[in-house]
Amino acid sequence: MKILVIDDEKPTLSMFKLFLTAYGYEVITAENGETGLAQFKEFWPEIVFTDIRMPGIDGLEVLRQIRKLNQTSQVIIITGHGDMEKAVEALDLEASDFINKPVERQALNSALARAEKRARMPQDQGFKLRIDPKTIPSEIHIQGKLSLCARGAFEGLIGFNDKDSRVIFCFDETFSIDRGGITLLMESVQQMKERGIGISMRGLSYNYYRFFQMAGMDKMATIEPELPSELTGESTDTLSGESTP
Repeated sequence: MKILVIDDEKPTLSMFKLFLTAYGYEVITAENGETGLAQFKEFWPEIVFTDIRMPGIDGLEVLRQIRKLNQTSQVIIITGHGDMEKAVEALDLEASDFINKPVERQALNSALARAEKRARMPQDQGFKLRIDPKTIPSEIHIQGKLSLCARGAFEGLIGFNDKDSRVIFCFDETFSIDRGGITLLMESVQQMKERGIGISMRGLSYNYYRFFQMAGMDKMATIEPELPSELTGESTDTLSGESTP
């Protein structure tokens, strides 16, 4: 499988190439957006990592151009730590995933695993919300892209009105979200919380777990990422072998 990495920082490119080659991928690198787009047209990689802030053509424009050329390539945006607004912009432009700098090894592994799975899935999967009231607590299964178009499906959640009840949002590996979807999900969670319903979330990828933390979702719900317990601690290895505070 071919991977294209676009970043204007040579040390970042070198580190990506070292790790991804060791994982068995064919790695192509580019030091700017212009070269990156030319490399994309030449090699048609299945996965693209692109830094979001670069001189000239930035990562968002790279994403726009790639989406015009190809809808199946998985484009993973590299953002600055805590750069919530840029991450949301990327999701609005149908980024497949995102990771923060400094890049944590677990974040990279999670993004790669998710990208490979999504690359093999049919492209016509729409949004689906399914409530399973038979489980205890009740489970709300979500798959596909969550946007404001799903508001009708979320209206069915009004049925959870028992103040002693608890529900679990279960996200599958096709899950993605945009700005409108974030608003819709947070509104729904807040309304359920105000009715005294306890809320948990399961199945989020490592990177979406981090993203939901940035969005403040962890203040309204208990988020249970699919991670070994040690990876939710205060220190995580980065690609440079250092630790982030």
